[in-house]
Amino acid sequence: MAISINQPSSSLSLIDQLTKKREEQDEKVASGKRINSAADDAAGLQISSRLTSQINGSSQLSFNAQDDVNVNNVQGAQLSSIDESLQRANVLSIQSGSPLSDTDAIQGEFDQLTEEINTIAEEVFGTSDFLTGLDASDPVATQTAIEDAFKTINDSNAALGAESNALESQVSTYEASVVNVSASRSRIEDTDYAKTSAEQQQINTLLQATIINKKDEESRKGILFNKVV
Repeated sequence: MAISINQPSSSLSLIDQLTKKREEQDEKVASGKRINSAADDAAGLQISSRLTSQINGSSQLSFNAQDDVNVNNVQGAQLSSIDESLQRANVLSIQSGSPLSDTDAIQGEFDQLTEEINTIAEEVFGTSDFLTGLDASDPVATQTAIEDAFKTINDSNAALGAESNALESQVSTYEASVVNVSASRSRIEDTDYAKTSAEQQQINTLLQATIINKKDEESRKGILFNKVV
């Protein structure tokens, strides 16, 4: 691509123009950006700014959704912990139905499990009486309480899984948007290295030729001056 330089009134002015043009090309190569200021491409800079805003927005939405997924993962681990304790309580409930069982020992473990489960449930569900009624002397009532708790845990896990899947889908959508919009912005503002390198070579050639011509001009003026003297 030819470099267009308006011919000034003097060679020195042309040298200044070429030098400035070379500095602009050097900046584009150094920064990797075709647009470094509004002077380079005002319209392109505005479009690039809007795309940057869109990229930043999608990135933050992706971070927010991923944070929600992480919170859900923590809650999922808590629900799993409750489920494990309920499994143990269920075994003890069945065991308490045996005439040979030590109901006092089973009740002691029931009380411990109830406390552990309710401590976690308070963080997950906001209630400290999530599980009640574990009674070693009443296996039927205990089984009912455990089954109700199991149902709540299973329903919560299902809802949590569905929500996390939706959030992960959102993360993928936001990340795809960031990639696509970044590519669009890159096409607008990034330096075309092949084109810029060719323009640099042309500018350097013109600048060298102009400097040589300037020196020759000054040399001729010197010779003429000496002849006149």
